[in-house]
Amino acid sequence: MVQAADVVIVGGGHSGAQAAIALRQHGFTGSILMIGREPELPYERPPLSKDYLSGDKPFERLLIRPATFWPERNIDLQLGKEVVQVDAQAKRITLSDGSTIAYRTLIWSAGGDAKRLSCDGSELAGVHAVRTRADVDQLIGELKGGARRVAIVGGGYIGLEAAAVLTKLSCDVTLLEALPRVLARVAGEDLSAFYQEEHRAHGVDLRTDARINHLVGSEGRVNGVSMTDGTVLATDLVIVGIGIAPNVGPLIDAGADGTRQLGVQVDAQCRTSLAAVFAIGDCAAHACAFADGNVIRIESVQNANDMASLVARTICGQEGVYAATPWFWSNQYDLKLQTIGLSPGHDQAVLRGNPSERTFSVVYLKAGRVIALDCVNRVKDYVRGKKLVEARAIVSAERLADTSEPLAG
Repeated sequence: MVQAADVVIVGGGHSGAQAAIALRQHGFTGSILMIGREPELPYERPPLSKDYLSGDKPFERLLIRPATFWPERNIDLQLGKEVVQVDAQAKRITLSDGSTIAYRTLIWSAGGDAKRLSCDGSELAGVHAVRTRADVDQLIGELKGGARRVAIVGGGYIGLEAAAVLTKLSCDVTLLEALPRVLARVAGEDLSAFYQEEHRAHGVDLRTDARINHLVGSEGRVNGVSMTDGTVLATDLVIVGIGIAPNVGPLIDAGADGTRQLGVQVDAQCRTSLAAVFAIGDCAAHACAFADGNVIRIESVQNANDMASLVARTICGQEGVYAATPWFWSNQYDLKLQTIGLSPGHDQAVLRGNPSERTFSVVYLKAGRVIALDCVNRVKDYVRGKKLVEARAIVSAERLADTSEPLAG
């Protein structure tokens, strides 16, 4: 017998959970079924590489809502199950166990999978991602078992956050970034240089322009990283933080616009090209006003929650378009980085404050207009900077750099 629900949500992360919550908040009375690939109740992912890895926050405190929340609001959960096929014409999905579920509306919020290394040795035991609770639990288990030498591949936020935590846990950390600087894809040179100095000051062996040839192993377990320059770094485990691949295969196979590499494309209401199918969160590519209208994916809690809320309102008959301002954050050591807007494509970066004092901002401009800010331990700049980014304000570099005055248009 085929199961059915008025709204089926594929994915139990931030966007999927928020979609279910928002549907009930906006008065939706139909049946809601959320399908999650992991066996866990919906939980927050950002703390995985921070508080959860460090042991400062137990998993129960990562839950988006308590276990009782979902049945109290008649939201059904099927956990530990994966959708492998979408039949958009019949409005049915097929699960990996062969069962099928009919829907009136489908919300695809399946996120993405951590990218793996493609070199020899990438399948060895001791090579980890930091994407799910299971990933981090395995990592924690190895640390408790005595692993202390850690090689981190990738100088993005996941890699840097993991390096900060593992350094606190007295690990010997080497961070390998293939590009000339860390955070090269998301930030300017001032911020990159600052974080490189910070990590090195905390004992991280941070190497840029570092390219891996293959991983070395013994008896099926990694014990070294062979570099293209011929050096071999001894290690007890490897953490790979080189981005995610959007989990959109079943939608693309069903004929949705988009690609497996770039994600599924959605319109201003997060609709895909398939009838009655929405996509939200990390896997959804949309034309973003903050990226000059280019179609991009944004991997953030803000994007997940705002897209989910818009879709819930749309299903409930309320008009709206997705135009949320992108924001991000990262905690490393005693540093709180807050980002507003999108800096790629900037043609000028203005330094506001002194990085040596560990409180400063970088303001990014394009054609004279403010498009983004990176604020390190500088909350007031972040709050005021949001208005400048949203207004695409024209402000002179001299005014932006003057810390004697608050940021203003």
